[in-house]
Amino acid sequence: MTAVQVGSDISILPDSAYHLVREIFITVKNDYLHLYTAYQSSNKLSSKAMQSFYIELVHFYQRYGDRVKYWMTFNEINNQTSWMDSHPMLQNSGLNDYPEEQAQELMYQASHHELVASALATKIAHEINPNIMVGDMIAMNPVYPATSNPEDILMAQRAMQTRYYWGDVHALGEYPNWLLNFWAHKGFDIKMAPEDTKILKENTVDYVAFSYYMSWTVSATGDDYLEYDEEANHGDNPYLKQSDWGWQIDPTGVRYAMNWMWDRWHKKMMIVENGFGAYDKLTSSGEIHDPYRIDYFRRHIKSMEQAVVLDGIPLIGYLTWSGIDIVSASTGEMAKRYGFIYVDLDDMGQGTGKRYKKDSFDWYKNVIYSNGIEL
Repeated sequence: MTAVQVGSDISILPDSAYHLVREIFITVKNDYLHLYTAYQSSNKLSSKAMQSFYIELVHFYQRYGDRVKYWMTFNEINNQTSWMDSHPMLQNSGLNDYPEEQAQELMYQASHHELVASALATKIAHEINPNIMVGDMIAMNPVYPATSNPEDILMAQRAMQTRYYWGDVHALGEYPNWLLNFWAHKGFDIKMAPEDTKILKENTVDYVAFSYYMSWTVSATGDDYLEYDEEANHGDNPYLKQSDWGWQIDPTGVRYAMNWMWDRWHKKMMIVENGFGAYDKLTSSGEIHDPYRIDYFRRHIKSMEQAVVLDGIPLIGYLTWSGIDIVSASTGEMAKRYGFIYVDLDDMGQGTGKRYKKDSFDWYKNVIYSNGIEL
């Protein structure tokens, strides 16, 4: 299975490439769906903009729909839970140069337009080819209560509801009541077109795709409305080790998350990102020994297997992040390496650019060949 993100180049996949892999799935990267969102959010929606939105999606589906079964819309759409950070506001909400005091409301408004755009993308796909499967894509980071105090448990519940309401709308086709009440409490005026409710309800996703890297905890704040602040409220788990970047390593969380999502949404799942960022050292003999990465994958794959075999969760695919070292999106560093292949470049782009297989390369190659039997 190979992932491709389609942006402005709709000829990114030459016809000759399809025999090289077992399965390809495409993320209709935010560019075109944000076209819809941007015009809606600025109240400048024109028939020309909507026509462009439809034409591009139709072109994608017609070009690849006979060979590509699995599609996704917005990548990690729920990362905009961190609306107080300008990075996800630009990357996930498509917003820039906005009044900071309106950021939270603007995020929810942009999110609504994104959810409608995603539903329309699903509708168009099914009209063109009923065999196409369209999924949403969320960043799944389980949020546990810091203690067994019922107040912490209640806060953790709301934290999960807040981070994953996008999945509720994608999979169930409607907004949860707690969120509508929260908007009213905050005085938010989230504008929705009369037809939006029908579009969302009738065009839910076919499966749920998600990334998984870590988990965290949360404690009660004393707020009756249980408002969750992604930047301030989450904390460390004393039972878990952390990566060099403070990401808590939680293999059991994979099984927990898959059960949580299945009970809530009843959709097949696909893990489309799972990996371990680390400082890797290239030896003088051209070797990279990364047992920590092998251990990370071994334990996460085992937890995934337990969710499938023991709990009966329908999982249709698993992808790692990433095959080769690239600049980390979360920190902008080359030093935070995820790949099975080492690239000799540093944070300043200096180096030979030569590629070296890490120990994890052959290990994971064998995992693939054995279909996960040999871990």
